[in-house]
Amino acid sequence: MSWTRMAMAALVLACLSGCHLDEAPKLLSGPTMGTTWSLRAEGADDSIRQLIQSHLDQREAVLSHWRRDSALSAFNASASTDWQAVPVELVQTVELARRIAKDTEGVLDITLAPVIEAFGFAPKLQGESLETPVTGWEHLKSRLDPPALKKDVPQLRINVASVTEGFVMDELVRLLKQRGLSDFLLEVGGEVVAIGHAADGKPWQVGVQTPKAAQGDAMQTLPLMNQCMATSGTYRHNKDHGKKSHLIDPRTLKPVEHDLVSVTVLHDSCALADGYATALMVLGPERGPEIAKRLNLRVLWISAGGR
Repeated sequence: MSWTRMAMAALVLACLSGCHLDEAPKLLSGPTMGTTWSLRAEGADDSIRQLIQSHLDQREAVLSHWRRDSALSAFNASASTDWQAVPVELVQTVELARRIAKDTEGVLDITLAPVIEAFGFAPKLQGESLETPVTGWEHLKSRLDPPALKKDVPQLRINVASVTEGFVMDELVRLLKQRGLSDFLLEVGGEVVAIGHAADGKPWQVGVQTPKAAQGDAMQTLPLMNQCMATSGTYRHNKDHGKKSHLIDPRTLKPVEHDLVSVTVLHDSCALADGYATALMVLGPERGPEIAKRLNLRVLWISAGGR
Protein backbone atom coordinates (compact mmCIF):
# COMPACT_ATOMS: atom_id res chain seq x y z
CA MET A 1 0.00 0.00 0.00
CA SER A 2 1.08 3.55 -0.63
CA TRP A 3 2.42 6.09 1.86
CA THR A 4 -0.64 8.29 1.31
CA ARG A 5 -3.09 5.39 1.64
CA MET A 6 -5.45 7.12 -0.77
CA ALA A 7 -6.82 3.73 -1.80
CA MET A 8 -7.71 2.82 1.75
CA ALA A 9 -11.22 1.57 2.43
CA ALA A 10 -10.97 1.10 6.19
CA LEU A 11 -12.12 3.77 8.60
CA VAL A 12 -12.10 3.86 12.39
CA LEU A 13 -15.55 4.48 13.81
CA ALA A 14 -15.59 7.43 16.20
CA CYS A 15 -18.16 5.88 18.50
CA LEU A 16 -17.23 2.41 19.68
CA SER A 17 -19.71 -0.40 20.13
CA GLY A 18 -22.10 0.27 22.99
CA CYS A 19 -20.29 3.38 24.28
CA HIS A 20 -20.86 7.10 24.46
CA LEU A 21 -18.29 9.52 23.09
CA ASP A 22 -17.52 10.85 26.56
CA GLU A 23 -16.58 7.30 27.60
CA ALA A 24 -14.19 6.77 24.69
CA PRO A 25 -10.48 6.51 25.50
CA LYS A 26 -8.27 9.51 24.89
CA LEU A 27 -7.39 10.22 21.26
CA LEU A 28 -3.88 11.21 20.18
CA SER A 29 -2.95 11.99 16.59
CA GLY A 30 -0.31 13.50 14.33
CA PRO A 31 1.11 13.65 10.79
CA THR A 32 3.29 11.00 9.21
CA MET A 33 4.50 9.93 5.79
CA GLY A 34 2.10 12.14 3.87
CA THR A 35 -0.89 10.96 5.89
CA THR A 36 -1.86 10.82 9.56
CA TRP A 37 -1.78 8.51 12.56
CA SER A 38 -4.11 8.22 15.55
CA LEU A 39 -4.20 6.33 18.83
CA ARG A 40 -7.21 5.80 21.06
CA ALA A 41 -6.20 4.48 24.46
CA GLU A 42 -6.80 4.82 28.17
CA GLY A 43 -3.79 6.34 29.91
CA ALA A 44 -2.28 7.79 26.73
CA ASP A 45 -0.52 11.08 27.38
CA ASP A 46 1.87 13.44 25.62
CA SER A 47 4.83 11.14 26.27
CA ILE A 48 3.02 8.44 24.27
CA ARG A 49 2.34 10.92 21.49
CA GLN A 50 6.02 11.84 21.39
CA LEU A 51 7.03 8.18 21.38
CA ILE A 52 4.81 7.41 18.38
CA GLN A 53 5.73 10.55 16.46
CA SER A 54 9.46 10.08 17.00
CA HIS A 55 9.32 6.44 15.90
CA LEU A 56 7.34 7.24 12.77
CA ASP A 57 9.72 10.08 11.88
CA GLN A 58 12.71 7.74 12.25
CA ARG A 59 11.17 5.09 10.00
CA GLU A 60 10.15 7.65 7.39
CA ALA A 61 13.80 8.75 7.20
CA VAL A 62 14.71 5.16 6.32
CA LEU A 63 11.84 3.80 4.21
CA SER A 64 10.27 6.71 2.33
CA HIS A 65 10.50 6.74 -1.47
CA TRP A 66 9.29 10.37 -1.53
CA ARG A 67 12.10 11.76 0.61
CA ARG A 68 15.32 12.29 -1.33
CA ASP A 69 17.35 11.99 1.88
CA SER A 70 15.95 8.62 3.00
CA ALA A 71 18.10 5.50 3.19
CA LEU A 72 15.90 3.87 0.54
CA SER A 73 16.38 6.81 -1.84
CA ALA A 74 20.14 6.68 -1.29
CA PHE A 75 20.18 3.01 -2.27
CA ASN A 76 18.04 3.71 -5.33
CA ALA A 77 20.28 6.58 -6.45
CA SER A 78 23.45 4.52 -6.17
CA ALA A 79 24.79 2.83 -9.30
CA SER A 80 26.98 0.48 -7.27
CA THR A 81 26.50 -3.25 -7.65
CA ASP A 82 28.47 -4.00 -4.49
CA TRP A 83 26.91 -4.71 -1.11
CA GLN A 84 25.64 -1.43 0.34
CA ALA A 85 25.23 -0.97 4.08
CA VAL A 86 21.69 0.12 4.95
CA PRO A 87 19.63 0.35 8.16
CA VAL A 88 18.43 -3.04 9.33
CA GLU A 89 14.79 -1.91 9.05
CA LEU A 90 15.19 -1.52 5.29
CA VAL A 91 16.54 -5.06 4.99
CA GLN A 92 13.72 -6.37 7.17
CA THR A 93 11.05 -4.79 4.97
CA VAL A 94 12.73 -6.15 1.84
CA GLU A 95 12.84 -9.68 3.26
CA LEU A 96 9.26 -9.40 4.49
CA ALA A 97 8.12 -8.38 1.00
CA ARG A 98 10.12 -11.23 -0.52
CA ARG A 99 8.36 -13.70 1.78
CA ILE A 100 4.93 -12.38 0.74
CA ALA A 101 5.95 -12.45 -2.93
CA LYS A 102 6.85 -16.15 -2.61
CA ASP A 103 3.44 -16.81 -1.06
CA THR A 104 1.56 -14.96 -3.80
CA GLU A 105 3.15 -16.06 -7.08
CA GLY A 106 5.55 -13.12 -7.17
CA VAL A 107 2.96 -10.37 -7.62
CA LEU A 108 4.28 -8.30 -4.71
CA ASP A 109 7.34 -6.91 -6.48
CA ILE A 110 9.16 -4.05 -4.76
CA THR A 111 11.46 -3.61 -7.78
CA LEU A 112 8.58 -2.04 -9.74
CA ALA A 113 9.65 1.42 -8.55
CA PRO A 114 10.52 2.76 -12.05
CA VAL A 115 7.20 1.54 -13.44
CA ILE A 116 5.27 3.13 -10.58
CA GLU A 117 7.15 6.36 -11.30
CA ALA A 118 6.43 6.13 -15.02
CA PHE A 119 2.69 6.07 -14.28
CA GLY A 120 3.03 9.10 -12.01
CA PHE A 121 2.54 7.49 -8.60
CA ALA A 122 6.03 8.30 -7.27
CA PRO A 123 8.75 10.88 -8.07
CA LYS A 124 11.10 10.07 -10.95
CA LEU A 125 14.85 10.32 -10.76
CA GLN A 126 15.87 13.47 -12.60
CA GLY A 127 17.10 12.88 -16.15
CA GLU A 128 16.29 9.16 -16.18
CA SER A 129 14.71 7.39 -19.14
CA LEU A 130 12.12 4.77 -18.19
CA GLU A 131 11.65 3.27 -21.65
CA THR A 132 13.18 -0.06 -20.57
CA PRO A 133 12.80 -0.34 -16.79
CA VAL A 134 14.79 -3.03 -15.01
CA THR A 135 12.61 -4.99 -12.60
CA GLY A 136 12.59 -8.38 -10.93
CA TRP A 137 13.37 -9.91 -7.55
CA GLU A 138 16.28 -11.84 -9.10
CA HIS A 139 18.24 -8.59 -9.33
CA LEU A 140 18.06 -7.85 -5.58
CA LYS A 141 19.92 -9.53 -2.72
CA SER A 142 19.69 -8.84 0.99
CA ARG A 143 21.41 -9.83 4.21
CA LEU A 144 20.78 -9.04 7.87
CA ASP A 145 24.26 -9.48 9.34
CA PRO A 146 25.62 -6.98 8.68
CA PRO A 147 22.51 -5.32 7.19
CA ALA A 148 23.04 -4.62 3.51
CA LEU A 149 21.39 -4.72 0.08
CA LYS A 150 22.92 -5.53 -3.29
CA LYS A 151 21.65 -4.90 -6.80
CA ASP A 152 23.15 -6.72 -9.77
CA VAL A 153 22.17 -4.00 -12.23
CA PRO A 154 22.90 -0.30 -11.53
CA GLN A 155 19.42 0.89 -12.58
CA LEU A 156 17.50 -1.26 -10.11
CA ARG A 157 15.32 0.65 -7.66
CA ILE A 158 12.93 -0.46 -4.96
CA ASN A 159 9.73 0.78 -3.32
CA VAL A 160 8.71 -0.92 -0.06
CA ALA A 161 5.50 1.05 0.48
CA SER A 162 3.41 -2.12 0.19
CA VAL A 163 4.63 -3.31 3.61
CA THR A 164 5.99 -0.19 5.31
CA GLU A 165 2.95 0.96 7.28
CA GLY A 166 2.22 -2.54 8.54
CA PHE A 167 5.87 -3.09 9.47
CA VAL A 168 5.98 0.15 11.47
CA MET A 169 2.65 -0.57 13.16
CA ASP A 170 3.92 -3.93 14.43
CA GLU A 171 6.87 -2.08 15.93
CA LEU A 172 4.59 0.51 17.54
CA VAL A 173 2.37 -2.19 19.05
CA ARG A 174 5.42 -3.67 20.78
CA LEU A 175 6.56 -0.24 22.00
CA LEU A 176 3.12 0.69 23.36
CA LYS A 177 2.79 -2.62 25.20
CA GLN A 178 6.22 -2.03 26.74
CA ARG A 179 4.91 1.33 27.99
CA GLY A 180 2.07 -0.44 29.76
CA LEU A 181 -0.81 0.07 27.32
CA SER A 182 -3.01 -3.01 27.04
CA ASP A 183 -6.16 -1.69 25.34
CA PHE A 184 -5.78 0.59 22.34
CA LEU A 185 -6.76 1.24 18.76
CA LEU A 186 -3.90 2.41 16.54
CA GLU A 187 -4.33 3.68 12.99
CA VAL A 188 -1.71 4.77 10.48
CA GLY A 189 -2.91 6.03 7.11
CA GLY A 190 -6.10 4.01 7.39
CA GLU A 191 -4.56 0.72 8.45
CA VAL A 192 -5.88 -0.30 11.86
CA VAL A 193 -4.71 -2.54 14.70
CA ALA A 194 -6.94 -3.26 17.70
CA ILE A 195 -5.32 -4.45 20.92
CA GLY A 196 -7.37 -5.58 23.88
CA HIS A 197 -10.90 -4.18 24.08
CA ALA A 198 -12.81 -0.91 23.85
CA ALA A 199 -13.94 1.15 26.84
CA ASP A 200 -17.16 -0.87 27.15
CA GLY A 201 -15.27 -4.15 27.46
CA LYS A 202 -16.30 -5.29 24.00
CA PRO A 203 -14.11 -5.72 20.89
CA TRP A 204 -13.18 -2.57 19.02
CA GLN A 205 -15.50 -1.88 16.08
CA VAL A 206 -14.00 -0.92 12.72
CA GLY A 207 -15.97 -0.15 9.58
CA VAL A 208 -15.21 -1.05 5.98
CA GLN A 209 -16.29 1.52 3.41
CA THR A 210 -17.88 0.86 0.03
CA PRO A 211 -16.30 2.43 -3.08
CA LYS A 212 -18.96 5.13 -3.56
CA ALA A 213 -19.84 5.75 0.07
CA ALA A 214 -19.47 9.13 1.69
CA GLN A 215 -16.62 9.48 4.17
CA GLY A 216 -17.78 7.92 7.44
CA ASP A 217 -20.37 5.56 5.90
CA ALA A 218 -19.53 1.91 6.52
CA MET A 219 -20.77 -1.06 4.50
CA GLN A 220 -19.84 -3.49 7.26
CA THR A 221 -18.58 -3.17 10.82
CA LEU A 222 -16.07 -5.74 12.01
CA PRO A 223 -15.23 -6.53 15.65
CA LEU A 224 -11.46 -6.53 16.17
CA MET A 225 -9.44 -7.71 19.15
CA ASN A 226 -5.68 -8.26 18.95
CA GLN A 227 -5.82 -8.09 15.17
CA CYS A 228 -4.85 -5.80 12.33
CA MET A 229 -7.01 -4.80 9.39
CA ALA A 230 -5.38 -3.60 6.18
CA THR A 231 -7.06 -2.65 2.91
CA SER A 232 -5.72 -2.24 -0.59
CA GLY A 233 -7.86 -0.74 -3.32
CA THR A 234 -8.01 1.06 -6.63
CA TYR A 235 -11.00 3.37 -6.45
CA ARG A 236 -9.39 6.44 -4.85
CA HIS A 237 -5.71 6.37 -5.72
CA ASN A 238 -5.71 6.41 -9.51
CA LYS A 239 -5.04 8.48 -12.62
CA ASP A 240 -7.03 9.50 -15.69
CA HIS A 241 -10.37 9.68 -13.89
CA GLY A 242 -10.02 6.22 -12.40
CA LYS A 243 -8.74 4.48 -15.56
CA LYS A 244 -5.25 3.82 -14.17
CA SER A 245 -4.76 2.15 -10.81
CA HIS A 246 -1.68 2.81 -8.66
CA LEU A 247 -1.27 -0.96 -8.30
CA ILE A 248 1.07 -2.40 -10.93
CA ASP A 249 0.94 -6.02 -12.06
CA PRO A 250 4.55 -7.24 -12.44
CA ARG A 251 3.40 -9.79 -15.01
CA THR A 252 2.28 -7.06 -17.42
CA LEU A 253 4.09 -3.96 -16.05
CA LYS A 254 0.73 -2.19 -16.29
CA PRO A 255 -1.89 -1.04 -13.77
CA VAL A 256 -4.26 -3.80 -12.67
CA GLU A 257 -7.48 -4.08 -14.64
CA HIS A 258 -10.34 -6.04 -13.08
CA ASP A 259 -13.64 -5.48 -11.27
CA LEU A 260 -12.19 -5.89 -7.80
CA VAL A 261 -11.90 -2.47 -6.14
CA SER A 262 -10.69 -3.34 -2.65
CA VAL A 263 -9.34 -6.19 -0.57
CA THR A 264 -9.34 -6.12 3.23
CA VAL A 265 -7.18 -8.61 5.14
CA LEU A 266 -7.42 -9.37 8.85
CA HIS A 267 -4.27 -10.80 10.41
CA ASP A 268 -2.34 -11.00 13.67
CA SER A 269 0.57 -9.29 11.90
CA CYS A 270 0.03 -5.80 10.52
CA ALA A 271 2.97 -6.21 8.15
CA LEU A 272 1.55 -9.40 6.66
CA ALA A 273 -1.97 -7.95 6.45
CA ASP A 274 -0.52 -4.96 4.61
CA GLY A 275 1.46 -6.96 2.07
CA TYR A 276 -1.11 -9.68 1.50
CA ALA A 277 -3.85 -7.11 0.86
CA THR A 278 -1.78 -5.54 -1.91
CA ALA A 279 -0.80 -8.89 -3.42
CA LEU A 280 -4.37 -10.22 -3.43
CA MET A 281 -5.57 -7.01 -5.03
CA VAL A 282 -3.05 -7.49 -7.84
CA LEU A 283 -4.01 -11.15 -8.26
CA GLY A 284 -7.62 -10.12 -8.78
CA PRO A 285 -11.05 -11.68 -8.21
CA GLU A 286 -10.28 -15.09 -9.70
CA ARG A 287 -6.81 -16.08 -8.53
CA GLY A 288 -6.84 -13.93 -5.39
CA PRO A 289 -9.45 -15.95 -3.45
CA GLU A 290 -7.66 -19.19 -4.36
CA ILE A 291 -4.38 -17.93 -2.91
CA ALA A 292 -6.14 -16.48 0.14
CA LYS A 293 -7.76 -19.85 0.84
CA ARG A 294 -4.43 -21.65 0.54
CA LEU A 295 -2.86 -19.17 2.98
CA ASN A 296 -5.87 -19.43 5.33
CA LEU A 297 -6.42 -15.67 5.27
CA ARG A 298 -9.50 -13.79 6.47
CA VAL A 299 -10.44 -11.51 3.59
CA LEU A 300 -13.25 -9.14 2.63
CA TRP A 301 -13.55 -8.59 -1.12
CA ILE A 302 -15.40 -5.60 -2.63
CA SER A 303 -16.17 -5.41 -6.35
CA ALA A 304 -17.12 -2.43 -8.46
CA GLY A 305 -20.75 -3.13 -7.58
CA GLY A 306 -20.00 -2.69 -3.90
CA ARG A 307 -20.21 -6.35 -2.92
